[in-house]
Amino acid sequence: MGKVVHGISMTDADQPFWIKSFLETVDVQKPDAVVIAGDIYDRKIPSPEAMELFDALLSGLAQREVYVLAVPGNHDSAQRLAHVSGLLQSSNIFVAGRLKRDMMHVTINDGQRDVTFWLMPYLFPAMVGEKNVLDRDDLTSYNAAAKAYIEAQAINPEHVNVLVAHQNVLASGLAPEHSGSESLVGGLGEIDYSVFDVFDYVALGHIHNEQAMGRQTLRYAGCPLYYDFSEVNREKKLLAVEINGKEDITISKLDIQLLHRMKQLAGTVDEIIEQGKTLENKEGLYIQAVVRDKHIKTGDLERMKEMLGANLINIKREIISAEDRASGLPAAGGTVITAHKRSIMEEFDDFYQTQENELLDEYQEKLIAKIAEQQDNAGDWLDSEAGITEADTEELVQLLLEAADSEMEGQA
Repeated sequence: MGKVVHGISMTDADQPFWIKSFLETVDVQKPDAVVIAGDIYDRKIPSPEAMELFDALLSGLAQREVYVLAVPGNHDSAQRLAHVSGLLQSSNIFVAGRLKRDMMHVTINDGQRDVTFWLMPYLFPAMVGEKNVLDRDDLTSYNAAAKAYIEAQAINPEHVNVLVAHQNVLASGLAPEHSGSESLVGGLGEIDYSVFDVFDYVALGHIHNEQAMGRQTLRYAGCPLYYDFSEVNREKKLLAVEINGKEDITISKLDIQLLHRMKQLAGTVDEIIEQGKTLENKEGLYIQAVVRDKHIKTGDLERMKEMLGANLINIKREIISAEDRASGLPAAGGTVITAHKRSIMEEFDDFYQTQENELLDEYQEKLIAKIAEQQDNAGDWLDSEAGITEADTEELVQLLLEAADSEMEGQA
């Protein structure tokens, strides 16, 4: 809750719509429990709007008398999430707080079997080694810390045991497939999936793409909405887990209605505009335009915006070298950065896209090219008599005056 995507706050419409859709699915499916494996919020101090949304979700589930089993992620403040945990538990809402010696666990009996849910907050080695947890100073890796912490728990092997955790899990050394919306550092906090062998099912948060890790009963649910254009080919579904015994666990994927999906349009400006003419349900899309023109003319961006509307939320240029084109590079996708040394123009183009969510037009490119040329000369000045000449300065000033004249004409 609280995610902002290319300047659009998901709390305004997309996340409230998702909560409504989710509760409608709960009404149809009638699950015994809903599992939330973190992150619950996008930051440790969430916005009031994000907190209100999470309250609406919990209230809706409490009214339906569904167990809720949640753990904080690395973006969450465990202490803040669990500050009214006693009150929440009276409504069968269990939210793990700070790590303690005994992991929070809840046993649900459906009349045929005991299913125990173990709630493990995001952990790191120093936390596990603290005096009120395992009181050890030899746990230096995430893998060793998680292994030691789980082994210290009194897990009943007769029960069906389900772990809810938020960690970076590997499958025999293979990392999960990441999404572009994750704020992850590669290799941080790695734990091998074998550490969780004692559990019959493991519900994971942290990675935004839904996927199994090592075995089908150990998996990430993925993030509920589209948060990055790298996810355009991913389906956002709900994971439904049916437990009939330790060896009888069935996983299925349920459709859920979303307010917006994500769509990429790639090509020259003219090609993107042509694609926009036949694009259906623009209102239900967040659109990224991947522009392949070498130069963008003044007015091209406005033409695309006029065709695609307010839901065109990101424009980026695709950088493809002649060598890449000759090698049969795919026709669609995100920005491709080639191995050649990048020019100041390329670097600034990327920076401008990130900051302004737009591409440089022809005049701006000309101006940056002139500044880049003078930057090169300024560097040479340290070892030569060249430097930036008076003529260079006059040329740059003339370019700026042209822009000012053009702007005044437009206002007139």
